[in-house]
Amino acid sequence: MGYYLISLMGLLPIFVILGISFNLLLGYGGLLSVSHGGFFGVGAYATAILIKDFQLEFLPAVGAGAALAGVMSLIVGYAAGRLSDEFLFIVTIATQVALVELFNNLEFTGRSAGISGIPRPTIMGYRFDDNLKVAILAWVFCAVIALVCWRVVRSPYGRLLKALREDVPAARSLGKRALWTKVTVFAFSSAIAGIAGGLYATHTLYISPAEFTVDRSVEILSITIIGGLAAYWGPFVGAAVVLALPEALTFADIPDSIAGPINGIVYTTIVLLLLIYRPQGIFGRGAVEEAERAARRKAGRKEGDGPAPPEEPASAPSLIAVPQREGGGAVAERAKVLRCEGIGISFGGLKAVDDVTLSIRPGRITALVGPNGAGKTTVFNLLSGALKADTGRTFYGDQDISALSIERRAHLGVVRSFQEVRLFENMTVLENIHVATTDFRKETLLAQFSPMSFRAGEGAEEERAERMLHGIGLHDKRHALAGDLSYAEQKMLMMGRLLATGASCYLLDEPMSGLDQGARAQLSELLRRMVADGTSICIVEHSMQVVREVASWVMFLDRGRLLTEGTPEEVMNDPTLTALYFGQTV
Repeated sequence: MGYYLISLMGLLPIFVILGISFNLLLGYGGLLSVSHGGFFGVGAYATAILIKDFQLEFLPAVGAGAALAGVMSLIVGYAAGRLSDEFLFIVTIATQVALVELFNNLEFTGRSAGISGIPRPTIMGYRFDDNLKVAILAWVFCAVIALVCWRVVRSPYGRLLKALREDVPAARSLGKRALWTKVTVFAFSSAIAGIAGGLYATHTLYISPAEFTVDRSVEILSITIIGGLAAYWGPFVGAAVVLALPEALTFADIPDSIAGPINGIVYTTIVLLLLIYRPQGIFGRGAVEEAERAARRKAGRKEGDGPAPPEEPASAPSLIAVPQREGGGAVAERAKVLRCEGIGISFGGLKAVDDVTLSIRPGRITALVGPNGAGKTTVFNLLSGALKADTGRTFYGDQDISALSIERRAHLGVVRSFQEVRLFENMTVLENIHVATTDFRKETLLAQFSPMSFRAGEGAEEERAERMLHGIGLHDKRHALAGDLSYAEQKMLMMGRLLATGASCYLLDEPMSGLDQGARAQLSELLRRMVADGTSICIVEHSMQVVREVASWVMFLDRGRLLTEGTPEEVMNDPTLTALYFGQTV
């Protein structure tokens, strides 16, 4: 019994490490992979071969196994940044099957027979020559990896992962590098799985392809789901359930002939009950619970005081001051003219934008108007880099930015909003702003472990985020989930998030839609204050009243072509344009 329990305790940290690695990928990054069992096997085989055939010590062997798993996962990570969830699922299944086929057919992996007689691990000449010592080694690795991942998920990189999980286009519009972040989290997660594989090989002393199939990947997925997505302690509980429950059933007085099927039935039933009655996992917190906790924090209530009283609906937050942005008064010096020359794009046989030339100048609010289907949002997509034009060029100042992505244009100072609000709804109000205030160079995985990051911390960025929330009147709700704000508050948070980037040119797609008169007045005042320091603003707007109130220059678009431009009075008093605008369904 003692030998059996020690062996079980040695397996538990290995499965915890697997759960931590997959929780980082799925829980925080929102990326579903079914190839994790294969990368677990890559680490196991690499470590076993290097120790047995090349007499390497454990640390360099497991390090090489982790690096190999990480490098081999790069192609999957690239697919994660390019493909939809459905196609990514297919790619990861194909990767899993391909890896198992390699294990089954390569001579140095022992083919289907696997590798036996794997030596016990040795570190600096010391041999871990029994199960207890190997179990202690596994728990040490588990503790180190848990601390590393604690640092990662609470860093700017972890916050970016959550933002990408919530809304990739919105994060990219703030200048966040989605593709590179997804590639690195896939590689990092797979490397951790490779470490778990190396520990597994030296614990069992025998490995075969049958241990790294899709079933293993599903088992790793179960650990994450049972413990709770994005719940830091979830993998510890999930691993205990997945590993200990089947083992515990072996002690029941069940005939050997039916022990396996009954084991599977009981295990599956318990997992299904957990998923039905606790879908967010044992340690996971649903959006409702998170919002309730945020409300209690705001009201200063205790956990057991019952539900917080409902808030009175507000038309708009109170605008306290102009939010302070990076650079302050230097915005006027950095502001440039955003212009395009003859840009056009077609979708199939439809010419959505046709030979449009326009300029958005600093220090004024420009309105882009026209009937529905005129191509206004498509022009925004072309100016911001969300779409690449078939013809024409786009310039920011003297720089040709036609080939630059939406992220690169945001780094230069051109950011945009969308027709939908597109907040990171399951992140707090403060986190939404904090994502925007953080420089993209501080959001790489390696940057989280640089000495500078430990010394400097995030004090400056967090202080800027707090000031921004004071400026837009949402500081009291900084710990609430963004998805629980009123619509007007969400609009103001969207504007605050854009302002927090410190950009100098803003493309705002229908910023006033859905707002009542009071909220529109608040937002209009904010736009006027923004252009007072030389900022460029272009809005797409259907309400002619809003255009008269805020715009100093109007461009009229119809059927993808720019018909005319001028002051609001000139454009709106043109009977031909009025007939075009009001003669169609708006």
